[in-house]
Amino acid sequence: MMEGPAGVRWAHLRSAAYQEKHIQRLADGSARVRWFIPDMHCAACVAFLEDLPAREPAIRHAEVNFPRKSLTIAFDDQTLPPDALATWLEKLGYPPEVREESAGSAGGERAKTARRAELGRLAVAGFCFGNIMLMSFADHLGGEVFDASGFEGLFGMFNFLLSLPILFYSGSGYFVSAWRALRSGGLNMDVPIALGIVAIMGRSTWEWATGYGMGYFDSLAGLVFFLLIGKWYQGHTHAQMSHERDYRSWFPMSVLRQEAAGAFAAVPISQLQAGDRIRIHHGEIIPADGRLLEGAGQIDRSFVTGESLPVPVAPGDLVEAGGRQLAGALLLEVIRPVEQSALTRMWNSEAFQKERQDVVTDPVNRISKRFTLYVLTIATASWAFWILRDAGTAWNALTATLIVACPCALALSLPFTYGSSMRYLGRAGAYLKNTLVVERMAGVETLVFDKTGTLTSAAGFSVRYEALPGAPGGTTEGPSAEIRDAVAAVAASSAHPLSRAIAGHWTGARPEVQGFEEHPGAGIRAQVNGQEVRIGNARWVGWDAAAVEAAFPANTAEPGPPRAAPGAEPKPAPGADLRTTFSYVAWNGTPIGRFCFTKPLRTGIAQELTELGQRYDLHLISGDSDAERAAFAPWFPADQIHFSQQPEDKMAYIAAQQAARQSTHPGTFVAMVGDGLNDAGALRQADLGIAVVDDLYAFSPASDLILSAHALPYLGKMFAFARESRRTVYLLFAISFCYNLVGLTFAVQGLLTPIVAAILMPVSSFTVVAVALARTRYAWRKVGLPTALTRSQD
Repeated sequence: MMEGPAGVRWAHLRSAAYQEKHIQRLADGSARVRWFIPDMHCAACVAFLEDLPAREPAIRHAEVNFPRKSLTIAFDDQTLPPDALATWLEKLGYPPEVREESAGSAGGERAKTARRAELGRLAVAGFCFGNIMLMSFADHLGGEVFDASGFEGLFGMFNFLLSLPILFYSGSGYFVSAWRALRSGGLNMDVPIALGIVAIMGRSTWEWATGYGMGYFDSLAGLVFFLLIGKWYQGHTHAQMSHERDYRSWFPMSVLRQEAAGAFAAVPISQLQAGDRIRIHHGEIIPADGRLLEGAGQIDRSFVTGESLPVPVAPGDLVEAGGRQLAGALLLEVIRPVEQSALTRMWNSEAFQKERQDVVTDPVNRISKRFTLYVLTIATASWAFWILRDAGTAWNALTATLIVACPCALALSLPFTYGSSMRYLGRAGAYLKNTLVVERMAGVETLVFDKTGTLTSAAGFSVRYEALPGAPGGTTEGPSAEIRDAVAAVAASSAHPLSRAIAGHWTGARPEVQGFEEHPGAGIRAQVNGQEVRIGNARWVGWDAAAVEAAFPANTAEPGPPRAAPGAEPKPAPGADLRTTFSYVAWNGTPIGRFCFTKPLRTGIAQELTELGQRYDLHLISGDSDAERAAFAPWFPADQIHFSQQPEDKMAYIAAQQAARQSTHPGTFVAMVGDGLNDAGALRQADLGIAVVDDLYAFSPASDLILSAHALPYLGKMFAFARESRRTVYLLFAISFCYNLVGLTFAVQGLLTPIVAAILMPVSSFTVVAVALARTRYAWRKVGLPTALTRSQD
């Protein structure tokens, strides 16, 4: 790829200075770069560029930001160096504009400049088209009188001169793009358009120069004018539904900010200002650059830098946004507002991409690769058929065929429909990673639920403490103040729902926590004033089942609701309390008591599980003990309820369900619904990972969909809406095929003039957009989802 002048042009991309500044290293050893692509101008360009991994094995991932005209590529720079990548893109007809400033800082300005240039070309084409049409009316209306007037040659000259700006300025982008594609040995959709423009210009010039007539300069001007309108319309609509992953509009993220009185309250991260103090728990993402005030940090920045080893930080150190805290709770002072790019890069990180091809994209890719060749073949055959019969019809057939056939409507169908669906779902509290998550939602047949913090409310626990008689440090009323404060401080360092409930139950002083560790599925431990505190399941604190039974014989087990008889429809009371579960506490290695949690189901979940069970295969996997098995029996088959599951067990279970599903029902998907804390591996393994979050900041890059807890009772209707969206895509595919079929039928007969063919192109795109919008709104109402869901309290 590096031979020839083009390789020399991009040689500076190999320099260490450029790569250090502009190329980001990923965890898998590959590189990522973002370049400005000025020649990206329509939905077909977006589809082509995002399909680059299928054309070059060294490219791992390609993502387009259409409004900014930027292309982000993850690639193997050992196999494909940056200069070779740029050379290859140039040969494909999409040369990057590489400057010293980054695409993120300057891409927006350059995109604005490019849009202004496009509007300038459109304005010039419109001016020339209007004036050419005025002079052409005399020819169309005057007939033989005009021919004999002597003005035909003069008006023809004016039309010719006005056509030159259209040819060399307004239509220049089509020629440049077509030439680059031909030079690289390929074809794109600009090739037939450029040939059509040349054919009309050549024929018209010949007619005017030989005195045969005034030519078809009006058709040429109208062709380019309406083509540019279509390009502008596609760019505008694509920009409207382009999903920049802007957390300010659709990430349900908040963080605990310290108020004036000293208490902490959850606020949206978009409201953070320099000087604010925020608390970050174990496992949470740091949303803004800050200075560490309290706590000892172990920051995992593998999402952003690829570095797998946590970086220790101490009070006074600066902490960058985008890292995940792996130790105890931190108190940070924000030094600059939230930076979108750090969070969105993590959300779109290649480390969390699902490496599977969505089958609905295949028709677009297959057709686009051969579309231009088919168009050229049909146009040439039409011209050859008519040229000996009627030269005028032959040229009309050639140019109209080259213009009317376009895959843009097809390429726009999927992203616009799913983009509209994505916005509707966002209003309801479902925040999708990208538009194709809608397609996976439509194909889900198996739902695997986590329990704590997902089906049960993280905010509505009823908590009580049972002291072990004779426990060290205890009194007749319970543990001493020293123990209560230490246990609460350790619990406050964790974001787990049970830990948060403990921290809220025992308020008071918060001594410094050191050596905090959290072991998913087991518990937490830390040092407080030299004393070790452990909180978790019985095994974690050193008890076996016999010891628990001996210590608490009276109320170890509490009955749950009876399971419905076989074949009977369960009718559990919505929001009914579930069976009490326990977290045990050890002080310096000695068990001292336990917390008892009565965890209510989230409001509306009982009814939702009943309805979901009528269509989906439901499973429950939880890291808790099986004390609540009977409580969930009305909704989940006995052999599909699994407790005491470690994170790796959950991943393995999801993988087993995927294998079973593909062997019996290929093409269907398995979804994992969890709280995003201990379920990251399972969320990533699943075909569709859904992280359910409450008000507390709980960003989970491993998920495909972040679901606000208040929207969980509408999950089934959201899946139904996704299926309706998929039907809309298929409908638009059919409309696009019919448009091309009908258009070509008239074009090859010479019954379409080039200007009519040019008008039909934006009309087809408008039809796709109108149908997508109308049917998306209809589908939203059909499934029974309200226009905007209001937050309810669990």
